[in-house]
Amino acid sequence: MNSEDILYWLWLSERIGIASKEFGKLVKRYDSPFDLYRLEEEEIEGLEGVSERLKLKLADKNLDFAYKTKYECAKKGIHVIPYGDARYPERLRQLEDPPVLLYVMGELPSMDERLCVGMVGTRKISEYGRQSAYKISYELASAGMVIVSGMALGVDGVSAVGALAAGGTTVAVLGCGLSVVYPKEHARLMRAIAAHGAVVSEYPLSEPPYGGNFPKRNRIISGLCQGVLIVEGAQGSGALITASLAEKQGRDVFALPGKIDESNSDGPNELIRQGAEAVTASDDIVNFYSFLYMDKIDYNEWNRSKKQMLPEIMALTEYGVCGYGKGASERKASVQKPIRGEGISDKEEPISRTAQSSAWNALDPVWRKVLEAMPISQPVSADTLTVDGVSTADVITAMTMLELEGFCEGLPGGMFLRK
Repeated sequence: MNSEDILYWLWLSERIGIASKEFGKLVKRYDSPFDLYRLEEEEIEGLEGVSERLKLKLADKNLDFAYKTKYECAKKGIHVIPYGDARYPERLRQLEDPPVLLYVMGELPSMDERLCVGMVGTRKISEYGRQSAYKISYELASAGMVIVSGMALGVDGVSAVGALAAGGTTVAVLGCGLSVVYPKEHARLMRAIAAHGAVVSEYPLSEPPYGGNFPKRNRIISGLCQGVLIVEGAQGSGALITASLAEKQGRDVFALPGKIDESNSDGPNELIRQGAEAVTASDDIVNFYSFLYMDKIDYNEWNRSKKQMLPEIMALTEYGVCGYGKGASERKASVQKPIRGEGISDKEEPISRTAQSSAWNALDPVWRKVLEAMPISQPVSADTLTVDGVSTADVITAMTMLELEGFCEGLPGGMFLRK
């Protein structure tokens, strides 16, 4: 794809935004973004099935963002892979809301030719979860599978380390721009993933990690994979959102069973009750895919890895990953600003979209409605809170995002406490 095509894809990405179902309608009618760019006002007004909001944006022919982003990507060695590029994963094209383009740091593997497994879970990982995530990831990567995660604290970070320690390939999908390291503790890990796989985002380079970005990001994690393994997560956690998206996308859902008295096991145990495949070892996933993907599994390396595995503590230390999650209050304090460093923008931007006094008004209307319904100083579970006009699934999503934004605190047993 030539340089000029990239310019118009960048223009279109700014107009379309993130996770837009309207994009799918447009790409079926127009062969290239330049065809859309050159539409006259009358032609734009005549577009069917397109919102007035998008029509107004398509009428804006300003290319400043496109030129600036193209220059920054070239300067930082970041690839732009638009929807029309041959390198764009076919699995993502199948989504009803595919990314307009992907920003890639490193080299994106041929995802459609590989067996890819997503591994996600809680940030507040237990020792059991840490050991399981590392061992399973290590062995699956040794077998030749690509491990896909969100590079978050806890399960995601440990899973990425397991793949790297095995000499395998891993891909991290971020909920912020590639010029921002989030979480900041994973700066070294981010560089290692880019060196042995790819760090991917659909967000503009300097986009901060707003809470609302992560549910949208999760559809890419599951979309890139044949299956997704939920290692640990309380009811209503972001990992459960990923599992739900995976199921809707027709992906396989796996879950690590856990103790019935541990809140981290509530999510996976419930998924298993609903029909997810229980996974207690890498064997369960290898055997699950052995018929359809026999030629994509390296059985010799897989068997070797089960006998000779780099100790997890040594690997976690090497990549600067502690392997344990943080509480909500600690996490809020640690992510108030993106950090500076290699590939980081010089200008820091706060996580909040507005000052604290107007943070309430900046909330998504549904999230605000859920927050208003939460009792003061009384824990409540997401699946028991009733909010007029809001489904239980949307309540769960809202409370997860409100926790990330610092408006409520996640407690054991899948409970949330309004702050």
